[in-house]
Amino acid sequence: MIRKITNQALPYAWGSHTLISDHLAIEATGGPMAEIWFGTHPGSLARDFETPATTLLDLRADQPLSFLLKILAADSPLSIQAHPNRAQAAEGFERENLAGISLSAAHRNYRDAGHKPEMIVALSEFEALCGFRSVEYIRELLEDIQSYPAAEDLKAAAAHWQTLLDDSLRTLFSHLLNSRESFGVLSVALAALANFDSRFELCLRLNEIYPGDPGVFIALMMNHVHLQPGQALYLPAGNIHAYLSGLGVEIMAASDNVLRGGLTAKHIDVAELEAIVDFGATAIEFVKQVEIAAGLVEFQTEADDFILYRVEPSAQRVLADLQLGEDAVILCTAGEVAVSNSLGERLVLQRGEAAYSSKEARLTTFAGSGTAFVAIGKD
Repeated sequence: MIRKITNQALPYAWGSHTLISDHLAIEATGGPMAEIWFGTHPGSLARDFETPATTLLDLRADQPLSFLLKILAADSPLSIQAHPNRAQAAEGFERENLAGISLSAAHRNYRDAGHKPEMIVALSEFEALCGFRSVEYIRELLEDIQSYPAAEDLKAAAAHWQTLLDDSLRTLFSHLLNSRESFGVLSVALAALANFDSRFELCLRLNEIYPGDPGVFIALMMNHVHLQPGQALYLPAGNIHAYLSGLGVEIMAASDNVLRGGLTAKHIDVAELEAIVDFGATAIEFVKQVEIAAGLVEFQTEADDFILYRVEPSAQRVLADLQLGEDAVILCTAGEVAVSNSLGERLVLQRGEAAYSSKEARLTTFAGSGTAFVAIGKD
């Protein structure tokens, strides 16, 4: 089976009004278009293009996919967050069920028993925060704050933060998140340091959107990453991260477990977040891309829920008789890509269109001239 699938853009406030329509030729709604989901997650079920009353879950006889493929378009920052590993998710989900916390409750941390490793592949220039910088870098930052002509209360806070950092990064992190009620004047003072040091320009930007949020400083403790189109970033369990701006294709395990830690008005459970976050310094490495064949690239990660490929057929290159081995979701992001299989089925995807391909057909062929991402689950 090959069926074209579709979905509506989710209008989250941080979403872009233009990125999806400009880059993917999907009609603008006039409001923010943050994400479009192509999967079986109940949060936004993809639907059959020809018969919208039929969901992708219906096409799969109520068998959910192990992964979720998305288009993501950010004009402003998403929350600083991390995701649990499989054991943490299962334990947390059971604990909150036993406590009688509704799945829809705002203070619920675990909405299912699954983990949520994820990867973002940039379609435009893409900006993100990912993992903690070294303790040495953060200590130097705090020392510099005390040496600048900064507000005295910020200097005093930086000296105190340095003492907490000497104990551990976790101690400082916890203190900052528990200081939300008194952080307002400090975030303003941090933003003002952009006049002296370019490192604080991020504070200036973030404070305009989330004034008084401790995430304004926590962001400086994190690696600031700029991806060029085609580059990818993998975010395993425990990695603290935030997307700041840009358009990308995102793939993740089909879970909704998010522990937030700043740049948000939503619920933050500091103790639970601390329990899952990896406080070690993170060296930023873009995802390794391996050319399996001419025009076929695999994004290699440690994830055991999904594999993502990029296929780029052209007039001179047909990707014939590929053995995907699993059910697939295919998203065309440029040009035109024709998908056919060994059952004699065929459809053509234009830029911004997606399809579901079941594993009943043993072989799949991609032709045309364009770019498509192919997501499959793992056994």
